[in-house]
Amino acid sequence: MDALSLIPVPDAIPVHWFWLHLLLTLTTFLHFVAMNIMLGTGFIAFSSPFWRSSEIMPLNAHIARTLPYSIAFTINLGVAPLLFLQVLYGQFLYTSSILMAVYWLSIVGLLIITYYAAYVYRLIDDRGGMGRLYIGAAVLLLFVVSFLFSNNVSIMQMPEVWTRYFSDRTGWLLNFSDPALIPRYLHFIASAVAIGGLAIALYFEIRKRRGATDGEAWIKLGCKWFTVATIINFGFGFWFLGALPAAAYNAATLGGKIFFILVVGSVVTIIPSMVSAQTGRIIPAAAWALVTVLLMTLARDILRLTYLKPYFSLAELPYVPQYSPFIVFLLAFVGAGFLVGWMLKTVWNTKEVA
Repeated sequence: MDALSLIPVPDAIPVHWFWLHLLLTLTTFLHFVAMNIMLGTGFIAFSSPFWRSSEIMPLNAHIARTLPYSIAFTINLGVAPLLFLQVLYGQFLYTSSILMAVYWLSIVGLLIITYYAAYVYRLIDDRGGMGRLYIGAAVLLLFVVSFLFSNNVSIMQMPEVWTRYFSDRTGWLLNFSDPALIPRYLHFIASAVAIGGLAIALYFEIRKRRGATDGEAWIKLGCKWFTVATIINFGFGFWFLGALPAAAYNAATLGGKIFFILVVGSVVTIIPSMVSAQTGRIIPAAAWALVTVLLMTLARDILRLTYLKPYFSLAELPYVPQYSPFIVFLLAFVGAGFLVGWMLKTVWNTKEVA
């Protein structure tokens, strides 16, 4: 059966697709930053005690206090990009979600359990290793959720695998036939660990600038995690690039040229970030790392368009102007940004007083 015949008719969009895609990219970037901090710091809190024993407990206490916040921010910042993705690519995303419906619906339950584990980890004493059990459960579940999201993206971008539905209609589809699935997922995880390490260094760098004297060792540890994970991630990144279809980086196409430029740009920006981290310049390191995350977010958008090019173009979306909902969203988005900034400042000042 021709995969093209399986693609539903897209719904009309209320504003030009450019504005929706711009907001998709922006909100995805914000979600990725929060997600990397959440997953990376959680993994570091779980794995570090295996070789640093009780020395790491003060750091883990800080991570335990912030992990529930970072989980909440990650989930909430993930709502907007998911909605924009549904508006622009709904005929693909809804279909892929149905094909893996059992896994997709299980994400809600997995995240609820993760929340419980993170809060228990925050509240209990780590004596006897119980804390490691709960943080380990939280990190493992987050890894599973991440893998399910990677699978959904893979199925969404490859309508040719949708025909497998006719041989298995149970909603248990996973796209292991995609050669880029595993390297994409590992690249994603290694990036999170790297950014998590840098987030730890940045957190204690800010505390140090405000007079705290207990963070120098954690700054160095965070920078070490960032650098080592980034170096490892080069291997995953090259594996991922090698697994992509040739059209992704075909210099004869505009999309291939842009993708190549963005990938090279991300390599160029991550190098000064690592150099800055190893020389103790944490703020520049974080700035360069954020630029890298933004470039990789843009590359991800271009890659999605390349995968779907044989089936779909954003210019084909029916357009029925209705600007009032879009304006209301922008006002709410800006207002929410100010509220989040105020909440972060309030929480930070409260922790300093405590």
